Amino acid sequence: MRYNNSIMITKTYSITLNLNGTAFQDYNKSGMLFFDIETTGLSARSSSLYLIGAVSYASPGWQLTQWFAETPEDETQVLTAFLTFARKFSQVIHFNGDRFDIPYLQEKCRTYHLTDTFSTLVSRDLYRMIRPLKNLLSLPSLKQKSLEEFLEIYREDRYTGGELIDIYYQYAACASQEALRLLLLHNYEDLLGMLSILPLLSYLPVLNGSFGVSGGHTEGSSLIIETWYPTELPKPFSYRSEQFYITGSQSRLAFQIQGLRGPLKHFFPDYKNYYYLPMEDTSIHKSIAAYVDKDYREPATAATCFTKKDGLFLPQNDIWFEPVFKETYKDRISYFQCTEKFLQDKEQMLAYLRHLISGI
Repeated sequence: MRYNNSIMITKTYSITLNLNGTAFQDYNKSGMLFFDIETTGLSARSSSLYLIGAVSYASPGWQLTQWFAETPEDETQVLTAFLTFARKFSQVIHFNGDRFDIPYLQEKCRTYHLTDTFSTLVSRDLYRMIRPLKNLLSLPSLKQKSLEEFLEIYREDRYTGGELIDIYYQYAACASQEALRLLLLHNYEDLLGMLSILPLLSYLPVLNGSFGVSGGHTEGSSLIIETWYPTELPKPFSYRSEQFYITGSQSRLAFQIQGLRGPLKHFFPDYKNYYYLPMEDTSIHKSIAAYVDKDYREPATAATCFTKKDGLFLPQNDIWFEPVFKETYKDRISYFQCTEKFLQDKEQMLAYLRHLISGI
């Protein structure tokens, strides 16, 4: 049996958190607040807020704090305690909180006429920060538990937030230490899980092209470019597209770009000023063609106005390097010649890699 004079439960734990190698390593740790909420539904107007957990730095270390409402009527105590606590920070960090946690809390603030602390805080959503990595890392899902499993981090907690709603109502009706343990454990591991996926942010420089080229060489019809990476990756990865293949491990990346060997065509745009020579399968300017027998020349078209060149050619998504070469006039993919000068120019190779990865 429960009584109406129940009060909020507050729990505090010391935890270990290392931000080195993450996007937050250079931030003032005293200004950061990681948080996560637990509710009995998705709508703030028709459900209850029963638990808020937060991770913050308090010298000499990090701590995890939980505010738990013993009954739905206690949610104002939980909300007020958290808002008061949050005022001393400059930014809040969360997982998908821009879509759910923050709007939910803001609606509760309006309901109870409480000051909205979030308007003064910078919001950083890990879900949005990690989302661009889905293709690069072949992530099957962007759910937090899936990201934890990608990093081979597994929980003791086996419940979803939805499954815990009934357990909370059972606890509110008749206090049970086992129910309380399950409710607090889920939020506790949600927070630790959120912290555990921070190393995923170390893959973002791959997409930003924020790395350096060590060198490049050709193997058959492929170009291999080795790079150094600004931080150590938490797990090896690979990514394959139609044009290139990336492998990454520790603080190194390797790019293998599939090129073409053999003659390719460079098409001249002003084809009306050229003649096509069928016997030689090439085009020459009218000023020169005047010396060629009329039986061996014909007016060039857009598709026959070209010159051919041998060598190794590398693909590009649009006109990035010139001159541009193609197999046929209507080909979607264009190429440029991989010269020895290009292989000696690390800045050019880096620019090329950034061009390729912009399509991931």
